[in-house]
Amino acid sequence: MHAHHGAADDGGGSRRSAPPPRDAGLYFLGPLYELVAVGLHRPALEALCAGQRELADPPIDHAYLLKILDEEISRQFGHPLRPIVELVLNAADAARAPQPLVDVAVADGRVEVCDTGAGMGLKAILSRLLIPFATDKRPGIDLGRFGVGFFSVLGFGLAHPESFSLHLTTGDGIEGWAIRVVAWPGAGEAYDGAEPAPEDRPRGRGRASPELTAGLMCSVRRIAPLLGTRVRVASALLEACAVRAYLRDALHFFPASRALVLLDGAAVNDGRWISGGQLLEERVARPAAEERVARPAAEERVARPHGGAADDEGALLARFHLGGRGLLPSISAATFHAGVKVDACLALAELALVDFPAAVELTEGRDAMKVGPEFTAVAIAFYRRLIQRAAASGEGRRARDRLAETAAQISALMLHSAGWDEVALDLARALLGPDRCMVPPERREPLLGFLGAGVAERLFVPESFWAEREWQPHLPGERELLEEELDFDPPETLSSVARRRGDLAGLRLLLARAASPHTTMVALCRSRPSPGRGAGEGAAASPGAPGAPPPSWAAGPRPAGPLPCLGTRRLLLIRDDSAAVRRPAGWSDWYALRAAFDRASGVREADLERDLIVGEPVDGDAGPASHVGERTSGGEP
Repeated sequence: MHAHHGAADDGGGSRRSAPPPRDAGLYFLGPLYELVAVGLHRPALEALCAGQRELADPPIDHAYLLKILDEEISRQFGHPLRPIVELVLNAADAARAPQPLVDVAVADGRVEVCDTGAGMGLKAILSRLLIPFATDKRPGIDLGRFGVGFFSVLGFGLAHPESFSLHLTTGDGIEGWAIRVVAWPGAGEAYDGAEPAPEDRPRGRGRASPELTAGLMCSVRRIAPLLGTRVRVASALLEACAVRAYLRDALHFFPASRALVLLDGAAVNDGRWISGGQLLEERVARPAAEERVARPAAEERVARPHGGAADDEGALLARFHLGGRGLLPSISAATFHAGVKVDACLALAELALVDFPAAVELTEGRDAMKVGPEFTAVAIAFYRRLIQRAAASGEGRRARDRLAETAAQISALMLHSAGWDEVALDLARALLGPDRCMVPPERREPLLGFLGAGVAERLFVPESFWAEREWQPHLPGERELLEEELDFDPPETLSSVARRRGDLAGLRLLLARAASPHTTMVALCRSRPSPGRGAGEGAAASPGAPGAPPPSWAAGPRPAGPLPCLGTRRLLLIRDDSAAVRRPAGWSDWYALRAAFDRASGVREADLERDLIVGEPVDGDAGPASHVGERTSGGEP
């Protein structure tokens, strides 16, 4: 097996470069998977660290090891450039006070990440950096948790071997080491040497192939002592503009107290890329059912300044930013874990950012959200912050509706509905009021036309599918609204109600327009004198707190709207208190009857408009009497 200066026999016929003669600094040269095998086998690791020339082959199944490494390298994050962010997180964990700093330089085909924090010696490199999932990260304090940063970057080598190289220099102040990894395009038959297609090139996704993984060649060389780590990744897949835009989006909300991130010399997380809005900090109590894991006091002191740890009473410190806008097109609403974006959301008009405490376990695997009790507690705290904001600022109804819309979108798109059921009713009371009913956008105009414009103050119309989905189980809807606003007669056929209510002249015109009046089910209705008022009783109390004054909609019956008919899922509603139904006069009443009835009956809007434009005109002065029954398919007027 190859060690420093190189062994004479490669033991397996693998293609390797012979080390230069008299290169005393070279400790290893060969396939990366063989170096990983050394790190997994303690005797070989100790021998290499001691500088022995010849190393015995570790008793590890190389085929199985290649399979595991290939799965780890080729597994993808949610975004193809996320491995670069992983390098920044590793650097942030290593950065030290008083001025923790991470320097990122980007150019076409190259990214370099530097820190001046705690580097690594050779044993740390072999036992932690090069072993998947072997990490010294401190849960709840450090950002990286799975030890995948180094291996995720190697995926660029599988995607485009010819242009890939990774050069890492690191030191702990006593030692200095340089590691270089390159990909040999001819290492396996899985690679055909062809250039990637243009549409495949920007994605940078590694291709799963143990042969390609076997072609990752590595050298380890001793250099002069240094302190800190510098990682330089080269790949044709790293386009400078795309990398800069992604890093700004992913890191602009990263806590500067943790580390100031410089991108080509300019800070990306000092607030310059966000305009307006409000940044809030919230101490969130841990769930009572969850036992707090005690941590050494030293770790608590390290964690607390970063804004992501628990305080002495076990609370979690979270950050929320609501409102404002991103000053770059790429910056979107997003969920963060200790400042690192996990889920982006372009559907929110407001810039909504949630920064979870580092103690909250947020990711499962690589990029999947993992919702737990502490995650839910932070989500609930965020919703309650919206309530406090609305109460403190005295927001009007329109602004409160917008907050209700935003809260539901954040729940559905960013927080996986965590904690929503527990706080939705409180949100509804605080933001929407006790008498609001939710209706979909397409039903707003029909309801306003049928119930009158005064009912608008009772309608909450969600702007998005996600808000409608989140609010639907917690708010009354159209049915409850109609039952509170109207009194109904029992359902009956249109022909039957026309015979029974001969005093309603408008029913004759509707009877004439109906295709099947004997089967068309309708119900007559009218405005209630006052919701909840019975004979001899005073006005009912508001649906809110006992003894509170009734809302404005309870002051008295509303006048009927201009549309006398409304279609529902079960039947067609007709207002007998509408002037167009009681005693139609003039062309406006006749056209209102025709249009409302056709819409309520399910006539397509295009057909309805064509009939109104090119159909037989209505003579309002003559009235419908001379035409009643002529077009009735039911056989009776």
